[in-house]
Amino acid sequence: MSDIFLSYDSRDLDRIKPLSAALSAQGWTVFYDRTIPPGKTWRQVIDKEINECRCMVVVWSKYSIDSNWVLEEADDGLNNRKVLVPVFIDQVKPPRGFRSIQAANLVNWEGSHNMPGFSALCGAVNELIGSDTIMSLTPEIHKQHNQTFVEPEMAIIPAGSFQMGSNKFDSETPIHPVVFANSFKLGKYPVTFAEYDVFAEETGREEPSDEGWGRDRRPVINVSWQNAVDYAAWLSDISGKSYRLPSEAEWEYACRAGSTGDFFWGYEKPSAQEYAWFDENAGGKTQSVGQKKANPLGLYDITGNVWEWLQDVYHLSYFGAPPNDGSAWEIGGSSSLRTIRGGSWRDDLFSVRSSSRTWGETDSPLNNIGFRLAQD
Repeated sequence: MSDIFLSYDSRDLDRIKPLSAALSAQGWTVFYDRTIPPGKTWRQVIDKEINECRCMVVVWSKYSIDSNWVLEEADDGLNNRKVLVPVFIDQVKPPRGFRSIQAANLVNWEGSHNMPGFSALCGAVNELIGSDTIMSLTPEIHKQHNQTFVEPEMAIIPAGSFQMGSNKFDSETPIHPVVFANSFKLGKYPVTFAEYDVFAEETGREEPSDEGWGRDRRPVINVSWQNAVDYAAWLSDISGKSYRLPSEAEWEYACRAGSTGDFFWGYEKPSAQEYAWFDENAGGKTQSVGQKKANPLGLYDITGNVWEWLQDVYHLSYFGAPPNDGSAWEIGGSSSLRTIRGGSWRDDLFSVRSSSRTWGETDSPLNNIGFRLAQD
């Protein structure tokens, strides 16, 4: 049994080999060889591999989109096994029936493991194959300098670039390029009550209200922007590592994970139920983190559940933004308003778009705003 079955057109073989090698370097076993063992038929070998693989990666190219064999294999992976992860190696339109599924972009890929498209692919594969690595219900407690703290799980966000914003609202314009010269880290999950309550106890602060919904693995709510900044500073001091709030550009880049549309999962509304908590499925309250699928970079609850405080002062649009290096924009605007992203349990689907943005008053904690941490 292979971890990954690569479905491709034989005319793309020279481009499949480096992809197989790169995936194998991540520790996964990959099947793509079309040679047939003695005594076996081609159909027997392929059927066995398709039925037993843990993930199927279909490679869309100018050849494969018209290949009956590839379409049949991809249909098996999507509708029968439900383990399909699509990849583009040419700028083509996926065949009908596969257009609603977000595909990793490997057009012009030259083998780099740091390219956002390859990182997105690995994240999607890991979501299927590495589902047993989802965060434990019991956080790992650390002690240092006679103080207790919980160290968050972080995901590596690779260096790269993207087009930030949209044309949906004036506040999301103008669309503009942002370039990240270096990778950074973002919390896999929003900070939870289980983590924040340790901070409150250690520093003698009042624990924020959970509205009677429960604490533990639910995202912490009813915390102000200053509470979030203080938590990051305390955790940095006690752990010896540098934590902070993400910039707005970092958040959108990580949320999109190489996608360019409204949602990182594609355009189908039913898919939203698999990735996000919003007004149609949250039951009027927050939900424990990590229950929905992660985005391709391994970030859970990145949209929905709670809005997330960011470092940036809120501006009405991106006009006049500073050099587009991904850093926080803290000049101008109103210092009493900070940007929040991601939508929440009480917002509609439109609010959980990758480019959706609004603001919160820094001294006004609310029951639909939380935060996650970043690291350089």
